[in-house]
Amino acid sequence: MGSVVSGNLLLAMLREPACVTQWTAGQWNLFLPQVRQARLMGRCYFLLEKTGLLDAVPPRIVDQLRGALVQTRYVQNQARRELEQVRRTLVSIDCPLIAMKGVAYLAAELPSAAWRNLSDVDLLVPRERIEDVEALLKRSGWQLNGDFDTYDQHYYHDWMHEVPPLIHRLRETEVDIHHNLAPPVSTIKIDAHKLWESAVEISPGLSVLAPTDMLLHNAVHLFMNDELRGGLRDVVDFVDLLSHFSVAQPDFEAALLARAAQLGCGLPLFYAVDTAQRLLALETSDDFHAGVQRFAPVAPIRGLMRLLIKQTLAPLRPGLRRTGFASWLLFVRSHWVRMPLPMLLRHLAQKSFKKHDATPTIDATPG
Repeated sequence: MGSVVSGNLLLAMLREPACVTQWTAGQWNLFLPQVRQARLMGRCYFLLEKTGLLDAVPPRIVDQLRGALVQTRYVQNQARRELEQVRRTLVSIDCPLIAMKGVAYLAAELPSAAWRNLSDVDLLVPRERIEDVEALLKRSGWQLNGDFDTYDQHYYHDWMHEVPPLIHRLRETEVDIHHNLAPPVSTIKIDAHKLWESAVEISPGLSVLAPTDMLLHNAVHLFMNDELRGGLRDVVDFVDLLSHFSVAQPDFEAALLARAAQLGCGLPLFYAVDTAQRLLALETSDDFHAGVQRFAPVAPIRGLMRLLIKQTLAPLRPGLRRTGFASWLLFVRSHWVRMPLPMLLRHLAQKSFKKHDATPTIDATPG
């Protein structure tokens, strides 16, 4: 395990906070861009405060961590407001709503709400209602957050598990409306009705995913939907959620394994647990560890993914970048797991054509 965290001060702190008592000024200068890049400044502040180590941290570092937390509070308030605005809007069509990821942690008052920043509001509605929801929001002041041509609209509405991102014309918080946790054309087929059957209502018209489904969504989002862009923060979320729910429910690990098998999410669960163990020293029961291994891919793929995950999620030292080859592999994989080969080839051809268009544009298209 030591080789995984070697040179990564942020990982070292998250695994063993007391290590900061030995850090030099130069190490703190290396740590700051790592924690900022990983969007974990608030998490580190709370960790240092909880362990009584703030006095061991240079005041200028404490000030920056605390300042990031103030900004997080502002963003959280914006997200809460946007969630309430959407909920009120959907009341007119009697459409249920599930908050997901960061805004769900806030709405359900989970421990990570104390520090968790977020960049958008992720929501789930029934598949049969998503067109009505999108149309209503557009009539009510939300608009597309970017330029989406006819092909982009087709990509989202016919192939993906969400509609194009929206943003209110008077506000700046992005709203992403989903009807599932993974694209319907992807290698993972999730029965969204099961998500609704187990959802937990927290207020009239608003629910959050069941605890097991929260963790599986975290894993699917990071390891199956894109190029690991959720980053180390999603892995920290996974560890925090698993720790919290395992304390609240003694049989939670067994329930998570069973739910992963039921929803067909065993592979992303394996990647999430394996990554959390390797990077953050996650501790689980022997039974849970053995159960997760049943979902592991074959050894060559497992080894390659571990290498790519390490390069991508382990914070980079200043001046280093993920290799172009690793980025390319992750890009190809992110599309491969989202759509069958004929569809993938068509999509990549369309993307290539757009990039070579004579009129320069900002590429805001999906993928």
